[in-house]
Amino acid sequence: MKSEAKLLLGLGIGMALGAAVGYIMGTDKREEWLEYANEFADKVKANVKTAVHKGKSEVHDLKEDIDDLADIAKKELSKQ
Repeated sequence: MKSEAKLLLGLGIGMALGAAVGYIMGTDKREEWLEYANEFADKVKANVKTAVHKGKSEVHDLKEDIDDLADIAKKELSKQ
């Protein structure tokens, strides 16, 4: 795709999104949309926190497994 076509596509998408946001903000349902957007953001934030916590837990477990393997390897090497 040529760079001019990409630019025009980007401008078109930007204009469409701008028009949609402008329309939503101008309607009576603005508060409803903002509430929905805030609820969605809260769900995403909670999911990210859960994923980070799970990832930290898995890394901690992996570190313990590696430490155990290192201890076993040291014992085996000291026997020789």
